[in-house]
Amino acid sequence: MRRDPNTERAVLGRWLVRAIAALAVLGYWAVYAKADAFLPEFVFRDAEKIQSQIGGGATYEGTSFDAVAQFYAMLGSTGTHLVVVGIGTLFIWRMISECRRAGSLAANLVLLTPCVFFNLFVASKDTLVVLMAIVLVRIARRRAAWPIFVATIALYAGYAAVVRSYFALILLAAFATFLFLRASWRGRVWLTIAALVALGMLPSEVYYLLLHPRDMAADYLAYGSPFGARTSFHNPVAPNSLIGFCANYLYAVLRLNLPVLFSPGPKEIGMQLFVAIALAVMWRRARNGAHPHHVLLACVAIGHVAVSMLFEPDLGSYLRHLSSASLLFAAQWSSFGADARRSPAVPHGWAR
Repeated sequence: MRRDPNTERAVLGRWLVRAIAALAVLGYWAVYAKADAFLPEFVFRDAEKIQSQIGGGATYEGTSFDAVAQFYAMLGSTGTHLVVVGIGTLFIWRMISECRRAGSLAANLVLLTPCVFFNLFVASKDTLVVLMAIVLVRIARRRAAWPIFVATIALYAGYAAVVRSYFALILLAAFATFLFLRASWRGRVWLTIAALVALGMLPSEVYYLLLHPRDMAADYLAYGSPFGARTSFHNPVAPNSLIGFCANYLYAVLRLNLPVLFSPGPKEIGMQLFVAIALAVMWRRARNGAHPHHVLLACVAIGHVAVSMLFEPDLGSYLRHLSSASLLFAAQWSSFGADARRSPAVPHGWAR
């Protein structure tokens, strides 16, 4: 270790961190080669649905599984494995190799583990979301604002059009949060009022469309899934009014972000640690980011959190989907965030 002359805080040596990253990558390759023997069956659920479509099945025809299956089918079996391993390698290397302090390394390992476990041992829809995050962070390192704005729109709108339509909501939530953080206090008041008015004017069918998927998923987990879901829950209020929407959303905020209050146990403590680190880092960057495109990445992460709480029925699903955006959270701890502190002042009008 050595000390940073600017902060007088101990930092990890570059070669030490890269050695840790290299060992982590080698460990990932070893487990990937024998994933069927090492990993539990539920990790392969989505991959099996996608594979059934590639094999000519019609059970999920017209769904997001079918759309992703067509992409992986073009790659072939060997190509798919190479793509997944390549994404996993890039993700692990980026998460670890740029850490400069022991605390940031420990935090990134917490954020890294569920993402690799759920998304990077199989070819799934979330594997592509991890790739999207890698692309966005790579572009953001160039410190140019407009390319990251354009890339965010292109990636999320494209993914929404082809795979998961709700990614359009993530994009909307990200830009709304960005505008809110960049506005003056008067602007924030007006934006808040406008958002509440717009939400209140929605027809009851929209509230139902946004929240009912949670009830459907919880019913499936309870009665149709061979794996079940110990932490699944339904909307406590009928999702057909503004009051019901707000009550259900606030309840989901508590259930998903404070799991130890409802289902205390070792798994819930681990999930709580992941959520706590992700939310703390995300909010810190959103509030204190020196460059607009750094803040935008934090806002995209906020969009993932905000939209996931609309429909996620249990802690496992919430963690799996949120972990696909881990790199957007973890970027705040690495030298990516340190670059912003060493950079010149941002142009007037961007920072508040």
